[in-house]
Amino acid sequence: MSEEGFALSLSSKDTGIIKGVAICLMLWHHLFPNALYSGGSSAVVFMAAVGKVCVSLFLLMSGYGLACQYSKVIAGAKNLKERFGVTTKFIAKRYVKFYTGYWVIFLIFSMISGGGLGASFESRYETDNILFPLVVDFFGFMGYHSYNITWWFNRVILLLYIVFPILFLLIRKIPYISLALVFGIMLVSIPVAFINEMTIWMFPFFIGMFWAMKVPQGYTITNKRKYLILLPITLILCCVLVYFRQNRIVPYFTGIAVDGLLAFVISMLVIMLIRNLPVVNVVFSFLGKHSANMYMVHTFLFLYWFPQFIYAPKYAILIFLLLLLCSLAISIVLEFIKTKGRIYKLSDYVVRKIDAL
Repeated sequence: MSEEGFALSLSSKDTGIIKGVAICLMLWHHLFPNALYSGGSSAVVFMAAVGKVCVSLFLLMSGYGLACQYSKVIAGAKNLKERFGVTTKFIAKRYVKFYTGYWVIFLIFSMISGGGLGASFESRYETDNILFPLVVDFFGFMGYHSYNITWWFNRVILLLYIVFPILFLLIRKIPYISLALVFGIMLVSIPVAFINEMTIWMFPFFIGMFWAMKVPQGYTITNKRKYLILLPITLILCCVLVYFRQNRIVPYFTGIAVDGLLAFVISMLVIMLIRNLPVVNVVFSFLGKHSANMYMVHTFLFLYWFPQFIYAPKYAILIFLLLLLCSLAISIVLEFIKTKGRIYKLSDYVVRKIDAL
């Protein structure tokens, strides 16, 4: 533990580190779905199955970051009209930020892939009339029927942006009742596919918001003994949750139903073990900075375009590192394109126009 103590609240660097861990888990999860791809290693497949928690980690960090930002902007609103205006602008700017990254990748990668390197739009959308699904996909709402199947997450996060203000209000007014309610909605949603995937994934997003709003900012454990007790307890809890996740011990509380709590525990472990490691935290923070781009492009590399190249090293760790480095390199190039193409300046211009309304 550092001399400053162990802070339970997260800095922007902390959330970046956790996103860096999440993108590594995502790549591993997608690369090794079964023994055929893992060289017959059951341990690799087990780790890949648990790696699904990456979705909840990203949602947890999204909820945390949004709640911290929104708490600041809503504080100055004096009445209902002002709160509505501030909230509308806040959500609109989130959409601008999302589309700034997504549209560049959508236009470049789907057009290259649909133009011959990957599958045609007709085959991916399973229709000869591609205009409607193409437009819906362009706005991120195609879900599991997106051109890139990994982009199902886009619809989830875009819908969660819409319900975010309601969840924020619930945490303020009835925090623990709303926590139980969202958890219950998730448990009901998983077996019966209630409404859509948003209700399944709302829980980790809500936990992130709850963490940001209910853990006092600046609260720090300075007692080393408390820290040394907390660390093994968190490690044990992580192992228990993984066991529950992979085994049907309690009906309904298995698989992704466990991931919201597991993501929280993993986040705690990450900031306890990695936050103060000089080289390691820089690496994961850098990966976290590029995690959104890497999430959007990696499936093209290992599944649609160059599967034989990505899986050529044979050994799981080398396959993982190859996909990681290729995805990261492409992300760096994409950021260069967006900077030189003045995409960010255009995004900032749109944000200023929204603020001026």
